[in-house]
Amino acid sequence: MKKFDIVTILSVFFIALLFYTLYFINIDKSGDLYAQISYNKEVILAVKIEDNINITIDIASNDQILTITAKDGTGKVLETKTVETDNKKRIENSVQITDKEILMIHANCQTKRCMYMKITKNIPTPIICTNGITVELIYDDVYDYIHIL
Repeated sequence: MKKFDIVTILSVFFIALLFYTLYFINIDKSGDLYAQISYNKEVILAVKIEDNINITIDIASNDQILTITAKDGTGKVLETKTVETDNKKRIENSVQITDKEILMIHANCQTKRCMYMKITKNIPTPIICTNGITVELIYDDVYDYIHIL
């Protein structure tokens, strides 16, 4: 490779990195903060992130029924919810939500790459699991409720 090629590649990389950084610096962070868990692009649970929160969300499927169980830090069940699905895949995921970060602590997907991902307030990149579970950080903007006629 020539010197010019290396300089061109590095400058394109740094420009992309600059735009990526500017995007996350300028993202609108007004309103309440939620951890949103989806299955096949359908929202199954949204948890409001507050100070000193420590919740574990267990997601399991059995006979086309997805069971979502929310537990606090001591293991006490806070909420249980079921959702019907049309998929027969066996799904087992656990997501830990704290006020500092969101982690995928267990997944039965084939690659298990989602277990190496995490979400923080500074880097809100979503956790995407190959079995259809997605975890995102969502800001509930008050302007979303204003509709202009």
